[in-house]
Formats: sequence, structure tokens, C-alpha cells
Amino acid sequence: MDININISDDELTEDDKLVIRECLHLSEEDNLEEHLSKLAKASFIEYIKMFKEKGLPTRADEVQQERLFFLLNHYFMNRVPFEHEISSIFQITQSQSRTLLRNTNSRFRTKIALFIRNTIKSVIRTAIINHDSGKYEMEITSGVIKDEINTYLSQRNAQLFPLTKKRGYLAIYECPEDTYDFLREQFEIDVADD
Repeated sequence: MDININISDDELTEDDKLVIRECLHLSEEDNLEEHLSKLAKASFIEYIKMFKEKGLPTRADEVQQERLFFLLNHYFMNRVPFEHEISSIFQITQSQSRTLLRNTNSRFRTKIALFIRNTIKSVIRTAIINHDSGKYEMEITSGVIKDEINTYLSQRNAQLFPLTKKRGYLAIYECPEDTYDFLREQFEIDVADD
């Protein structure tokens, strides 16, 4: 079904558009209408669920979790957003974003497992070898994703070293080569993909 809505310039001013671009981290080259369309779909699906089931959750944190779940499915599609993206959209702190993402992950784990896997794969693909230390380094700006990787390691090969924060860096994590090789194998990343 193709559904169209019209929004007047009074309902969505140029200032509003600027704020939305900032919250979604969109550049001038990004198609705002395309992004708004994805957001509208997420909202519409949320309403359908409300009509079909027993209404909205009663607790505010559950409402946020559902809203993030619908954004994962219809806006971010195929990946888990970083905490700073969630902070911008929900107008909450990084710490609150991390908690929201963790709780959403716990509540909808099986339904968003593919998004988590894809996000982990994208992180592993960015890893580069530090020839001085012999360790692989990767940028991870999501504590939830770092925790997911380390949980995966502990559940599948507890003899490997976990990802650890590189000293002096905010979002660079490192691991020995055997840990990296294990992750690359488990997440089916070819060396040619690197």
C-alpha cells in the first residue's frame, strides 16, 4: 500500500528541518524527505501495533524501547545506531542512550540479532593491525556493541582475550591477533573484505 502525507510549511518550517538534520546527523546532500519517510513509516507501524494489540506500554521506558525498536527496523535498517545518534533523536544523555539501547536489546534480542551482527561485522571490518604492538585496533563508539563482542567471545571461546580500550584513547579498542582471527572467522569476514 502506498500512503502519502502532506506537511505544510507551517507544520514543518525551515528551522524545523535544520533541527531534524542536526538530530539525524544529516548533511545538506542527504535527502531529508527520504529520511522523514523512514521515520513516518516507523511511526505508522507503531500505531498499527497499538491498534492491533493492547495499546501502548504504560511505562515511559517501555515506550522508548518500542520506539527505538521501530526505528531500528524502519529507519536505521540493518544496523544498531550509536549512542550519540540515539541521544540526538530522543534528546537524552549518552548514559541514558546506552541504557535504552541495552534494555531494547534485552527486550527484543531475537528480533534485532541481525542488526547487532551486522554492526559487529562493520566494526571488525575496520580493524587495522598496529605493527608496533602486534594488536588489532578498531574504533567502537558504542559501549553496547563492545560489550556484545566481549560477551560473544566469553560464550564461544573464553580462552581468548577480550577487546580492551587502548590506553589514552576514548573509542579505540584493541585485541590480540588470535582474538581478531576468531572474530573474523565467526562473523564470516574474508580477508579480502578488510
